[in-house]
Amino acid sequence: MSDFFKEINIDNGFNLIKSFNLSGQKVQLKTKRKNLYIQFHFVLEGQVCFHIIKGTHKLPVAEQESLMFFNPKNIIPIDAYLTPDTKMLSVLLSLDAIHKLFDDFAIDFNFLRPKIKDKKLYSKKQLSANELIILNQIYNRELKHKLDYIYVKAKILELFTYYFSQSYPTKETCHNLKDERIVEKIKKAKEILVAHINEPPSIEELSNQVLLPVSILKKGFKELYGEPIYKYILNYKLELGRHLLMSKKYSVKEVSYQMGYSAPTHFVVAFKKKFGITPKKYMQNLIN
Repeated sequence: MSDFFKEINIDNGFNLIKSFNLSGQKVQLKTKRKNLYIQFHFVLEGQVCFHIIKGTHKLPVAEQESLMFFNPKNIIPIDAYLTPDTKMLSVLLSLDAIHKLFDDFAIDFNFLRPKIKDKKLYSKKQLSANELIILNQIYNRELKHKLDYIYVKAKILELFTYYFSQSYPTKETCHNLKDERIVEKIKKAKEILVAHINEPPSIEELSNQVLLPVSILKKGFKELYGEPIYKYILNYKLELGRHLLMSKKYSVKEVSYQMGYSAPTHFVVAFKKKFGITPKKYMQNLIN
């Protein structure tokens, strides 16, 4: 796993990349590819600028936007710059993988038609609330067992149902997320939480600050960001703590107090539960 991204092989020709930049500065995501892939990049938070053809072309992608691109004649590496506080999920599919994944479904991929599939493709679009919900569910899923991989495949199918056609409603979607004013208030709530990550307001205080009923805030936040409010705070704190450890400027004890834990042992337990390794062992691995 890199400092700020993790690439996961779901199946042959089917990879996920989870990126999360908490470094406080712009970072470069650069990976080489050995085969042709159709690349789908979904920016959940922050902003990403993709460099194409050795930086001669730059494609900025804003928060809650996506970029799909494919060059049938050249293998394109991923070369992108992530601003601070950026969270992105990338789905990479070979032509064989995309056919294998969707052959049993009547999804019409225009870009794979004979007259089109030999042309370069660059497509950017705004993500819908439905897509954001599914993307956060995928991003936050821990892939530890075979069933987790099946879950991700199913969610990718659901995602592309919306991505390539906006005409499919869902009963699971919170109707309030169709109201852009409510979505903006939920996003504001997230910004408040991040700004006060060590001493976050209570849900009641947060609801008063963003002028949303508690029930709508809780349900909408979980659907938009894929996690309940306090789980989101916990995961954000642990990611931030991991980056502080990675800087090698602080001890485990210092990081635990910076993250607002009353005792280092509480931080150690939470860190191991999320990352499967103790903070001390994590730092030892960085040194080695």
